[in-house]
Amino acid sequence: FDLPDMQKAVERVEKAIREHEQTAIWGDFDVDGQTSTSLLVSALKGLGAQVTYYIPNRHTEGHGVHIGSLGRLIDGGASLIITCDTGIAAHDAVNYANSRGVDVIITDHHQLPPELPDAYAAINPQRLPHDHPLRTLPGVGCSYELIKALYSRAGRANETENFLDLVSLGIVADVATQTGDTRYLLQKGLKVLRHTERLGLKIMMEVAEVNPGHLNEETIGFAIGPRMNALGRLDDANKSVELLTTNDETRAHILANTLEGLNNERRMQTNQIFQAALKQVEDDPNLLNYSVLVLGHEHWQGGIIGIVASRLVERFNRPVILFTTSAGEPARGSARSVEGVDITAAISEHKDMLLTFGGHKQAAG
Repeated sequence: FDLPDMQKAVERVEKAIREHEQTAIWGDFDVDGQTSTSLLVSALKGLGAQVTYYIPNRHTEGHGVHIGSLGRLIDGGASLIITCDTGIAAHDAVNYANSRGVDVIITDHHQLPPELPDAYAAINPQRLPHDHPLRTLPGVGCSYELIKALYSRAGRANETENFLDLVSLGIVADVATQTGDTRYLLQKGLKVLRHTERLGLKIMMEVAEVNPGHLNEETIGFAIGPRMNALGRLDDANKSVELLTTNDETRAHILANTLEGLNNERRMQTNQIFQAALKQVEDDPNLLNYSVLVLGHEHWQGGIIGIVASRLVERFNRPVILFTTSAGEPARGSARSVEGVDITAAISEHKDMLLTFGGHKQAAG
């Protein structure tokens, strides 16, 4: 309850459960967003809530809360929207929901805009003092704190550790700074993940030939995370929520094998774009005269360039921004940074040149 607006949020969710309102979870397509959405869906259902969820498509919608899809959720009966890993700058979408008589609870960890949206509640650890132990929580950590508060008030606090497998995945995959409660939750979450009862996770690890007993943060970073990310980058991240919440073994196998195939495709495309980027630098060494490396190409897959940017950061030890530049379309970029350079703050210095952007210290879009 140190998180601002937590009390309001909890009371509003309790009202929705009590009065059988339909609650819609709006997530994001990276691993942090997938795990946040899955955690909220499964935990709220466990409390008796009526829950639906939606994650936008990376290619047709992109990050953020989009009024068209939000309108369809409201038309479908949702009277409470809870965002996770997104929403802290969604002024227009929140105003639209308010105009429809629908409350919005934001749970997000991205950098705060100059003015917060007019949401019912805005839970974001960036609103806490810099030295607060909750300050570095990723999106899934914010979702977990909301669930912990709800289960505590329901007299079921002992059940919340079951969700820490999802929390550990999001913390590692989103490269959250591992201090304070973030580090503590990861240590506890790794233990839960090694013995997870979540059917989809067990089958995914089986297909990926991961030994759960020896699992650590590197397993998440290099085996589990990339498979989940491949789904959001190349297909539909809503399938990941289904995988992480299903009790149907056949469906879990189908989804886990889909992840495996997409991960192989992601690997191939990543290597192709990486080599093409190196060739651009080789052909024009002057590109390395700048503090940041900026490259682009019309055929680069928008869902892959963030991974390649990370590899180029390691190679050249400087922030990297890669663009995909389809003819007639706005250029879409992914940025990755080095320690000590807040890439989102740097990008915001040039916001007059951009249609939209967002992110945190180490990564932005």
